Amino acid sequence: MPNERRSGSYHSKEVGSEPADVRIIVHSSCPAASGVRMPTPPSRPSTTRFGFWPVPLLCILLAAQIALSFGAGRADDLSWFDPLIDIRAMVMEDHVGKPDPKAMQEAAIGAMLETLDDPYTVWIPPRMEREFDKQMRGSYVGIGAEIDLERDRLRIVTPLEDSPSLAAGVRAGDIVLEIDGTDTLGLGTEGCIELLMGEEGDPVDVLVRHLDGEEETLTIVRRRIETRSVRGMQREGSGWNHFLDPERGIGYIRLTQFTDRSIEEMRSALESLEEAGARGLILDLRFNGGGTLDGAIDIADLFLDRGVIVSVKDRDGQGRSWTADDDEDDLEWPMVVLVNDGSASASEIVSGALQSLGRAKVLGERTFGKGSVQEVRSLPGDQGILKMTTARYYLPDGRNLDRHGEAEIWGVDPDPGYLIDLDTDEYADLVSKRRVYETIDGELDDERTPPRFDDPEWIDSTLNDPQLAAAVTALRAKIGGEDWPRVGEDPSLEAVLAGELKTQNAYRDRLREELASVEERIEELESSPRVDDPETDPGTDS
Repeated sequence: MPNERRSGSYHSKEVGSEPADVRIIVHSSCPAASGVRMPTPPSRPSTTRFGFWPVPLLCILLAAQIALSFGAGRADDLSWFDPLIDIRAMVMEDHVGKPDPKAMQEAAIGAMLETLDDPYTVWIPPRMEREFDKQMRGSYVGIGAEIDLERDRLRIVTPLEDSPSLAAGVRAGDIVLEIDGTDTLGLGTEGCIELLMGEEGDPVDVLVRHLDGEEETLTIVRRRIETRSVRGMQREGSGWNHFLDPERGIGYIRLTQFTDRSIEEMRSALESLEEAGARGLILDLRFNGGGTLDGAIDIADLFLDRGVIVSVKDRDGQGRSWTADDDEDDLEWPMVVLVNDGSASASEIVSGALQSLGRAKVLGERTFGKGSVQEVRSLPGDQGILKMTTARYYLPDGRNLDRHGEAEIWGVDPDPGYLIDLDTDEYADLVSKRRVYETIDGELDDERTPPRFDDPEWIDSTLNDPQLAAAVTALRAKIGGEDWPRVGEDPSLEAVLAGELKTQNAYRDRLREELASVEERIEELESSPRVDDPETDPGTDS
């Protein structure tokens, strides 16, 4: 298998980015015969899947098709479509309902891919290409803001740097009340995003309520947004401060996904750290679901001067591998890579390569376990995109990371003494605490405790992030000339199962809370005098 650093043959490959997958699931049913006989319909000229075409023309076309099929050796391929075409023709002509041919087409493609038992091979219909492109390339047309929901309304977490929303006066903490006159209450994030996105250059009117209670209608002109995947812990103007501990030289980079631009953003952040005297780095890959294969290889190579980064093999066992280049700009700082069960695919390539080659300590919990490579292919005639698994990748130690069946080993485990497991609620809490330091315009200053990112105890108690606190503790010791200290537990199957049990218990508790809320509402409704009141006429307007 050739050993190469870069080849154009894999530039269209995509690894992971699971949150970008669009999966069409079709539940087909075959009702049993009911024993009811239907009246015989009036006779009509028989039709084929070719409709009412003249017989001579039909014969000529069939002869041409058969000749072409046999000439190209594709008779079996073409005959595969016969029942599909026949069934479609019968349904379109005689079904009692009004069939939707587009929905039937999407369902047929989705069902075909479903038989592969591969959640990462999907067809992206044309109507979903824009969202797919946004997820994969970090590029979209919109207003440029991070959002979430608060009390069933859209909330602006922060406008993005150099974005139309920032220029129009959108502030962190704004509640979006209306979008082009449409009330946002109950729309959800997807419904609001659909209204905010559109054609480049088109304006959108947004009614917001600022934190001071003032309501204001802002006109935002949509344009292409290039989202940044490299972040720090705290905003510095419209950029990021990548230092946690300037005195000891501990830098911090959070990579949210692997896009085509990630490598340049990473180089820029590393150069600024190096110029400022950084001596160690925390690379945060938690919740990073993946991205491009090239992006993973390029970023891993920034920290490696030798060894195989990753290998890929197709179903016949053929493939290739990529090795690290010994470049002048390769960094030799001690490193800690943060991962969790949301770190997948490209994140696992980077963390696994750095760990296998002894270049970094991996801290957190076992990763997701996705060891496959997808190739993105555009269908002719603008008929959508096929994202298809074409190979599996293998770490330098030869291990594939896929989680399947009853496998006890998958993903990338933390190093011994570096397992720190958190459940879903704990992650939600730390993300919430972190966000107040990520806003551009400082609107949330009142909520901020003056940061002490150089203090592991403060990070643990105030940010509620024991994983980051442990990473700082470990790097402080290593930079100070000590051996890597133990800051957590040892990874094992028992530890993984215990962590999963912890997560499931937290999920069960949330369900119980939701159920209790539903029961309380039911009791309120049942005790209402208007419920089952015979004197109340439900058909009368009040």
